[in-house]
Amino acid sequence: MEQEISIPVNHDDFIHDIAYNFYGTRLATCGSDRCIKIWDWNRQTGLWILNESMLGHDSSVVRLSWAHPEFGQVLASCSLDRSVRIWMEQESNLKNSTMRWKSVSTLNDSSCAVHSIAFAPEYRNLSLAAASSDGKVRFYSPVEPITLSNWTVSGQIDFIPGGASDSDGPLCLSWCKSRFASPHMIAIGGSKGNHVKVFQLDTMQYSELHELDSYEGFVLDIDWAPSMGRSYHLIATACSDGHVRIYKFWSDPVMAARASQLDSLFVYEGEDGDEQEADNGRRRKSKRNDDDDDFEDDDFHDGSEDDEDSDDGNSDSDSDDDSDGSTSESGDELGRPRGSGGRRSHAQARDGGSTAADGKSGVPRSELVADLLVDPQVPMRRVRWNSTGTLLVSSSDDGVARMWKMSVNGTWREVAAISAEKSSADSSMN
Repeated sequence: MEQEISIPVNHDDFIHDIAYNFYGTRLATCGSDRCIKIWDWNRQTGLWILNESMLGHDSSVVRLSWAHPEFGQVLASCSLDRSVRIWMEQESNLKNSTMRWKSVSTLNDSSCAVHSIAFAPEYRNLSLAAASSDGKVRFYSPVEPITLSNWTVSGQIDFIPGGASDSDGPLCLSWCKSRFASPHMIAIGGSKGNHVKVFQLDTMQYSELHELDSYEGFVLDIDWAPSMGRSYHLIATACSDGHVRIYKFWSDPVMAARASQLDSLFVYEGEDGDEQEADNGRRRKSKRNDDDDDFEDDDFHDGSEDDEDSDDGNSDSDSDDDSDGSTSESGDELGRPRGSGGRRSHAQARDGGSTAADGKSGVPRSELVADLLVDPQVPMRRVRWNSTGTLLVSSSDDGVARMWKMSVNGTWREVAAISAEKSSADSSMN
């Protein structure tokens, strides 16, 4: 049964981010009022109780990130004041005493606003990535793991060579959450050119592994789905042009080559869907006829002249059949559904060269599997996957959170929508 719970967060300005802890029992909120608020879930009453409210930064606080609980109750925040702060809970102090949470470290390495931060998965130890509008992503590690009072820059990615500025747009990032993925990877998007790229950790340094795409609008958010044993990864992006895009990404060159070989088995939707469908049909039938010829040559013929004549006749006959059937087996006669239009969903391979098509590629590969557009005038601000990577939630400037799920035919569709304005109106009436 669905239940709606309203939390009176009492921020004095826009709320920019909310973040649950690992267990979903604690919630942090931040906004343009420069405040950070921590909320605890009360199991007896089913309500969220304020744990602490603190003045976090000198400007708007735009993003929050919880560390894994094995490192304690640790929260990171970033702001337009160009800083990142690390917060630790002081359990010996009373709740709502203004001393329950302490800012143990402030990181001021960025020359522009810091728009995105994320703690690495626990298998990477305690590490924090921070993306700044200066075109750099910095990786921090604590020198003292107990007090967390001193952090050092352990690595850096110059996402924009030559640097960038606040006017070039924000940077966003998301870690690959699979501990079995090798090498360790992180997805970064935004700023000049609005590229979306995947970087890998190679011999203690990060290097570019693959470029997913580039857009005309700003990349405002990116999220890497939990792999859950899939042979591919799912990465979603939210953009200022109103689009939510979902990609399949194969980091393993072997799996990327296999996926490329299997492309002819899938339905391609969009502008080139009919041409691609017909081409796939011709290739499938040509391959079947080639296999039949090989089967007859190997198992039923002894190399005699009569048999060779018979083979030539059969080959001519098959060739005539192919020429007659290749034009008729396009479109619906293949027995496959057409693209239904509506939300644009099409396949777009980016494999770094023609070698991927013949199954010999030694590079990763990506494919755009969904391009979801609600309103081109309404920017999409956030995207988040559920714990299994089967449901995607997006939020936009129209105050609506939408849930997207893949149907049985591989098309991603909106399955639910929650309007903040409607919820506020219902609450005031009650």
